[in-house]
Amino acid sequence: MENFLIDASPRDLVYTLHRAGGELVDDYDGYTHTRRSETPVQDIPRNSFNVEHFAARLAFPLSLPIWGRSVDSYRFTGAALADGELIELPLVHTQDDRVKGVLTVSDDFRMAVKLDTPTLLIKYTEIAAARRAQATGGNAPIRFGQSG
Repeated sequence: MENFLIDASPRDLVYTLHRAGGELVDDYDGYTHTRRSETPVQDIPRNSFNVEHFAARLAFPLSLPIWGRSVDSYRFTGAALADGELIELPLVHTQDDRVKGVLTVSDDFRMAVKLDTPTLLIKYTEIAAARRAQATGGNAPIRFGQSG
């Protein structure tokens, strides 16, 4: 399991992803549709789907493969289980009902904090507002500690 540090501003469609040791993995700007990583800057076509690195996808929930679209692997079952501040939404594979998963949403943060399927685990272990947001009260990036 790898650990990452993500600085993300979902509202601004931008994020920067580093490995826990500090190595840059991905840097994406949704406004300019450019990506910077271990390779030179790349232009991403504007109609691209799922451009986010897997580790960043909880910050951009529409990129998760869970909505029952033709490109998705999972869909919601319609049931939900509240466990304190966390809400678990069971998932079932679109091709095989025996394959299950769970999307966990934090009621406090109003965001997805964990996706657990047999082939993909993304979990945010720490969530904190960036300093700029605390200082200005504005909509600034969110910092996520992530493993998966």
